[in-house]
Amino acid sequence: MKHKIKPRVQSELELSFLAEVKKYDNVLNATKLISRNQHGIMTTGRGLRATRIFTRQTVLGVSLEKLLPRPTKYTHLDSFNWDVVSLASFARNILEGYLSFHYFGIEDISDEEAELRFFILQLHRNIEWFEIRKLNDEDNLDEFEKGIPEQKEIIKNHPFLSSLSKYQQGLALKGLEMYKTKQNFEESLPICKDLRRDYRLLSNLVHPLPIAIERIDDEKGRGVGSDADINFSLLCLIVARQYLAATTVGMVDFFHEKFSDKKYSSTIAAIRELISK
Repeated sequence: MKHKIKPRVQSELELSFLAEVKKYDNVLNATKLISRNQHGIMTTGRGLRATRIFTRQTVLGVSLEKLLPRPTKYTHLDSFNWDVVSLASFARNILEGYLSFHYFGIEDISDEEAELRFFILQLHRNIEWFEIRKLNDEDNLDEFEKGIPEQKEIIKNHPFLSSLSKYQQGLALKGLEMYKTKQNFEESLPICKDLRRDYRLLSNLVHPLPIAIERIDDEKGRGVGSDADINFSLLCLIVARQYLAATTVGMVDFFHEKFSDKKYSSTIAAIRELISK
């Protein structure tokens, strides 16, 4: 004879987390719908890059979903693994993915600026490959040793470079992948109004630094569903949900001809408000 499990009272914090899980599910379902139907888009190089980053965002979104605890009044909190570190890592990756999606793909910029960004991105890629191969003690690196200075010279003489601030010019000439700073994003995009705060918190949770390490005690940081870990999980999920929603809405708006069909409109309308709420 089976014993009936006695229901427990779920806390307001736990119910808030579960409400956020539901919002995230709605966003992820919309993201997967668009991802499944993005084939056949004819676009520019920036548009192609946007579709690739969107695919990456979708994969990250699905992976995060698999980590989410989903307690009920018939299950104990410690039946699930409340992995704040992994949730923070996925949230930060989705946040960074949106910045790249906007910067390299959908932002409305001139052809001249788009060309400069492409040159800088290629320089960054080649510098990274060069450093990786040097550390691997590979031979035949002459092409990198010759090509990287040439690429830097092209960027230095590019007509759009002088349109940037002196600080941004310095970032561009160093070969950093973006010359826009987090402050620049905060000033130009409503979704990014708390970018530096959110990014710093997520980074401190991800890395084995004092904020992440010193919080661990008999309850916190052990994956058992303490109030502190539920709260951090909630914060991470809010950030992930907002930036994944922004990516999906941005994809639909940028390729509006592809996604103008009514089968997308109600789904996308439902998640637009989830970008800022």
